[in-house]
Amino acid sequence: MLAVMVFAVLAGARNFREIGDRAHDLPQELLALAGCPVHAVTGRYVAPSEPTTRRVAHGIDADAADARVCGWLHAHAMAAALANSAGGRGGGDAARTLLAVAMDGKTIRNTIAPGGPEGSEIKLFSALLHEEAIVIAQRRIPPGTNEITQVKALLAGIDLTGMVITGDAAHAQHATAAHLACERGGDYALTVKGNQPALLARIAAMLPPAAPGTEHHVTEDRSRGRIVRRAIWIVPAEGVDFPSAAQVFRIRRDTFDHLGNRLTKEVVHGVTSLDAGRATAGQVAALIRNHWGIENRGHWVRDVVYREDDQHAYAGTGAHVMATLRNLALGLLRLAGMTRIKRTLEHIAADRTRIFPIMATAISTT
Repeated sequence: MLAVMVFAVLAGARNFREIGDRAHDLPQELLALAGCPVHAVTGRYVAPSEPTTRRVAHGIDADAADARVCGWLHAHAMAAALANSAGGRGGGDAARTLLAVAMDGKTIRNTIAPGGPEGSEIKLFSALLHEEAIVIAQRRIPPGTNEITQVKALLAGIDLTGMVITGDAAHAQHATAAHLACERGGDYALTVKGNQPALLARIAAMLPPAAPGTEHHVTEDRSRGRIVRRAIWIVPAEGVDFPSAAQVFRIRRDTFDHLGNRLTKEVVHGVTSLDAGRATAGQVAALIRNHWGIENRGHWVRDVVYREDDQHAYAGTGAHVMATLRNLALGLLRLAGMTRIKRTLEHIAADRTRIFPIMATAISTT
C-alpha cells in the first residue's frame, strides 16, 4: 500500500483523496510491482482504496517510516554525490566540490502534532544535500522544543567526515559547532545575527570596511530584469570564541533594476570551521547561498507543487507520512536527473508507465 502511495504521489497526488484516485488509474504492471492483491473473479490486481491508504498513513510509525525512507535516499544520494564529485561537476566554481548539507525546519500548517496541545502544529526538521536537493534525514520536532535541540538526533545516522553542514543564525550555537566539528569530524558554515550579539560584534570588528573594490570575491547575476551582486569579505577567525572557528565573513547582497538603480541591500555575517586552505572566499559564499536550496528546492516545492500546507490533515501522523512520501518522490525524480518537477509530475500523470524508467534510472545511480 505504501508503494502504491509513492506511485500516486509521483503522478502528482497531493492528498489522500487524490492518492485514491491516482491509485485506481495505475496500470496493472505497477500494481503488480507494488504487490497488490489479485481479485478472485477478474484476476486483475486491485489498488487499495482511499480510506485504506488514509488508515495506513495514520496507523504506521511515522518516525520509523521517515528513518527508512531517508536512510534509503541517503545511501543513493551519497553514491550519486560521490560519483559527481569524482567526475567533476563543471561550471568552474570550485565550491561545487564541497559536499554540503543544509539543515532547516518546516511547520506543516493545518495540523495538530501528536501528543501536543491544541494549536501545536507538526514541525519537521530536515537535512538536505545542497547539490542534489535530496532530503537525507528528517525527524519530527517534539512539542515544546525547537530544532536547535534536535541537531544531534537529526544527523546521528550520517557520517559527517568531509561534510560541511550549513544552517541559519538560529544554529550559531557553541554546542552545535562543537558537536559538528569536534565530536563528529565535520565542518560548518553558519550565519550569525543578533541572537549572538557578542559573536556578531566580534566578527564585524575583525572584518575590513565594506568598501567597493576591497571584496575578496564577487558574483553578479542578471535575470528577470534585475541585477543581483553578491560580495564577500573573509578573514581568519583569530581570537574568536567559537568552537573550531577558522574564518569569519561578511556577505553583502545588492539588488538593482535593469538601469542600475539599487532596490535592496542585505548584509549577513557568519563563521566557518573551514580554513582558507580548504575553502576560498567564493566557496564560502556559495555555501551560504546554496544553503537556501532547502527552502527553494525542498520546502517550496512541497508547498507549491504538492500544496502541503493546504491539505488539512489535522491530527495524527498522516501529515508527517505524506511529507515523507513527498520527499521520497522528489528524491526519486532528482536521482533520475529531473529538474522540472511540476512538468515531470504532469508528464507522469498523463502516462503512469513513465514511472518505470524514472525508478530504474534513480536506482541505477548506485
